[in-house]
Amino acid sequence: MADPILRIDDLRVVFGSGRAEQVAVDGVSLTLAAGEVLGIVGESGCGKSLTALSILGLVPKPTGRIQGGQILFNGKDLAQANEVEMNRIRGKDIAMIFQEPMTALNPVFKVGEQIAETIRVHEGVSREVARRRALELLERVGMSNPKQRIDQYPHELSGGMRQRVMIAIALACRPKILIADEPTTALDVTIQAQILALLKELQQEFGMAMMLITHDLGVVAQVADRVAVMYAGRIVEEGTTIEVFEQPAHPYTRSLLTSIPSLDQEYSRLQTIQGMVPSLANLPSGCRFHPRCPDARAQCAQYTPRDMMIGPSHRAACLALNGYRDND
Repeated sequence: MADPILRIDDLRVVFGSGRAEQVAVDGVSLTLAAGEVLGIVGESGCGKSLTALSILGLVPKPTGRIQGGQILFNGKDLAQANEVEMNRIRGKDIAMIFQEPMTALNPVFKVGEQIAETIRVHEGVSREVARRRALELLERVGMSNPKQRIDQYPHELSGGMRQRVMIAIALACRPKILIADEPTTALDVTIQAQILALLKELQQEFGMAMMLITHDLGVVAQVADRVAVMYAGRIVEEGTTIEVFEQPAHPYTRSLLTSIPSLDQEYSRLQTIQGMVPSLANLPSGCRFHPRCPDARAQCAQYTPRDMMIGPSHRAACLALNGYRDND
């Protein structure tokens, strides 16, 4: 694999302080190479979006903070960058498509103005040039009738159109890294497929690295080169898409995969994962998945599993892989 353009080492994000301190991201380590698509999957509340927000210095303040670790972008530690430095990077070198376009877009500004603002801030061009570029971007992301849409407000557009505006804003300055946080949430199946195809096409055209955050393994299978599976703030498995889908090593990954309905099988009861993602205020001891794990043993509540390399690029954190025995 090529040298990473982004490296996250032992990232730890917490909320609160003292006895009320809650660990939301706990020791996450990831790499992203230029031109690569990394999928981050897991249920809601696992820390996926917060990991992405940490990269852009957008952890909610004052309650939240990065307590430890590094976020290295082209050798610079973004975890230590100040607001001025981050403002130069956000939208230009690293851009993000936020989870809900209706709340991410400003309702009182026309969408063309919001696209043009990114261009003007980072490239210092005139309003006329920025507007022309905004129109070109709307055309490039497949917006219908872009000359009309550019002067409309977000509430006048459908969900799919608003998502295309978000993509246009993210791509306005041709970023090196695109973070797409649940880019197909609340869209119907047909529009989802169009947005995914568009993102993959633009990622290849611009040569960007992309971090795709989703709970939908089907989405990851279509576009990702590698997959990281998160649970309760930790990475429990990581590998190439083929490795993780064909040889899942962690019980949580296997549970996610078996919960996907298949049209190739005869009718059967839909598989589910029992229980809920644990609260940050009451995280289980040992392996955080053990209260829901169908393969859990007594040791799973006592010991925190360490990462084990299953292959050159495939790792997982499970005590079964660490070699526990029934009488340990």
